[in-house]
Amino acid sequence: MHGARALGRERVGRVFALLNKVIEALPVHPNHRELLRIHLRAAREEAEDWPEMSAIQVPLLVHTAVTGDEKPAVPVAAACTFLGLGADLYDSILDHELPPYWNTCDPAEVNLTATTLMATLPQLSIAHLQEQGTPPARLWPLAHHFADTLQTMIAGEYEDLLFPKLENVSLVDSRAMVERKSGSANALFARAGAILATEDSFTIEAYANFGLCFGMAKQLINDVWGIWGQDTSRDLLNGKRTLPIVYALATLGEEKSKQLRRLLAAARESSEHHDEVRALLEAAGSVRYTALIVGLYQQQARDHLAAASPQEPAGEELHMLLDRASLIRQREETPPSN
Repeated sequence: MHGARALGRERVGRVFALLNKVIEALPVHPNHRELLRIHLRAAREEAEDWPEMSAIQVPLLVHTAVTGDEKPAVPVAAACTFLGLGADLYDSILDHELPPYWNTCDPAEVNLTATTLMATLPQLSIAHLQEQGTPPARLWPLAHHFADTLQTMIAGEYEDLLFPKLENVSLVDSRAMVERKSGSANALFARAGAILATEDSFTIEAYANFGLCFGMAKQLINDVWGIWGQDTSRDLLNGKRTLPIVYALATLGEEKSKQLRRLLAAARESSEHHDEVRALLEAAGSVRYTALIVGLYQQQARDHLAAASPQEPAGEELHMLLDRASLIRQREETPPSN
């Protein structure tokens, strides 16, 4: 485990070196560049603490699992990291959870920073592949998948905002939203590494499906920690309709369901009601159900990874990333969402 984490930190260093290079070359106002630098420095500190960050590790490990070499995939990992950092920042804007270093900034500046990270910088990172002699026939599919995935993530983000306003959200709708918002990003991280490594469509799809299931498991784990991870739940304050809540509303009897809806409304106004919400969710079996779904996605991820027949030791590291996603993790070890 310690050896894998040391290798992970080495990858973090290589990828962030390219991220800085791309930002320094941008033809933007110095203030704009400084905002990007500030966010990048904070992300680098987080990645040093949690080197398992999937936007960095997954594309590099997938490429290595196919070719035995991770170096050619560094620009792809940089593109994935920019996309992930931008999506996380935008999510923080929508959830009113911006880190303190943004407090002195105009909200429009924060929005522009997130847009630059998500929409512009991934494409500029992909362009660095030309310097390695990557054929244009490989570059177009990569650019196309990044654009498609960003649109899918935005669609999922919109649904996440919409769900608290709806009277009923089904379990199917909830999982579909998570797939669009979070699963699609991790599918891209794996797919991008595979597209650069091989033209074999079966292998590419096997890794993409691994990434999708891995991303789903991670997000559902984060949804549980979003309710139970701290005394004051930001998810409850924001009225999020995550899977544990959707499950309880769908399975509790009429009276208990009405009680939960009243408590959820009250929990948006005050954290005093958060423990009452948690107690009712636990009584409904929400944590057990979410853990079951997480386990199913993790097993599916293992099956897809086995079908891809990865080279070692990259295959073992991909398994370790999957195994690190756990509902029983200590609170202080909770990883970043990307």
